[in-house]
Amino acid sequence: MKLEDTVLEKDYYKIALVGLKPDKCDIIKGPEEEKRLADILLDDYHISRYEKMVQLVVKEEIEESYHNSCFQIFSLKYLQQAFEEGKAHVTCSYLRKVNGEMQMVSTSIYPRKFGEDGGLEEFMIYVSKK
Repeated sequence: MKLEDTVLEKDYYKIALVGLKPDKCDIIKGPEEEKRLADILLDDYHISRYEKMVQLVVKEEIEESYHNSCFQIFSLKYLQQAFEEGKAHVTCSYLRKVNGEMQMVSTSIYPRKFGEDGGLEEFMIYVSKK
């Protein structure tokens, strides 16, 4: 059994791999509609696929009272700064739709890869139901 298989078997609602170079946002495990959305997001010079995904998911799936904090925590600028300053992970909890019902979830974001210049290149997002 590979490590990937072990992680996928855990009770994660959603797992995503975000790459900044090249621009990618892959939903490894999660709702089918979010997987399809990630696949069809087009390249844009002004905003990354990940940032587009955050805008859409926060507006459509997350309880409105959590929007501001989620936009701030999930922002590339915030995550890049946190990880480049040595933070091991970023976590937060919020209400989001899970199988059509609002449920409290916990999200942990971990850096996965840094470039030679020390800049963040990839990170993983793990969302679990509380």
